[in-house]
Amino acid sequence: MTDLFNSLHQIALWTAIISALSLGAHLTLSLRCPELGLWPAAEGWRHHLAFGIFRVFCGATVVFAICEVFVGGFGHWARYAIGLPIMIVAFGITLRGYKFLGLDNTYCESDGLVTGGMYAYSRNPQYVTSVLATVGLGITSGSLITLGFAAALFALYFLFVLNEERWLLQGYGRAFAEYMKTTPRFVDERSLLRVHQNIKEAL
Repeated sequence: MTDLFNSLHQIALWTAIISALSLGAHLTLSLRCPELGLWPAAEGWRHHLAFGIFRVFCGATVVFAICEVFVGGFGHWARYAIGLPIMIVAFGITLRGYKFLGLDNTYCESDGLVTGGMYAYSRNPQYVTSVLATVGLGITSGSLITLGFAAALFALYFLFVLNEERWLLQGYGRAFAEYMKTTPRFVDERSLLRVHQNIKEAL
């Protein structure tokens, strides 16, 4: 069993690294040569290629983190007490974002610009919470490399966003330009102030 986890550990590590580099190159090419239409893409081979590589990276990261526990040992209970709640809550918010935005809009359809709910705090709340969930996974597994993959995930999301903003500006024009002015790309002090204000109003 130990040999199995050691093998999976190495396979997952290199799969995550190669897929992250491949997707980074793909999104950078899309940014520099938008006429290729590599991303965003609502359907077809371009859509499946980008999301396929992305899912391989995410899956490999999860498998690697699990293997880290079995290869390196279960470690101190505190890492589970801290990491698991971060991972579960952040992932739960990510899933809620899919429901709020709608799967079609999430996967690059143009079903209307959404600026309410969690999108009043961040233009890309699902990206923020997905990174936080990966940070929670890294803490839970006690893996610095998994935390490095969380940083790589943020870098990939940043490239996704740069491509998507161009597309959204073309599709929604002034409405999205105004939204960009009032709401942060990820999270900043405006997000925290709005959370604080909503809590005060609720009380």
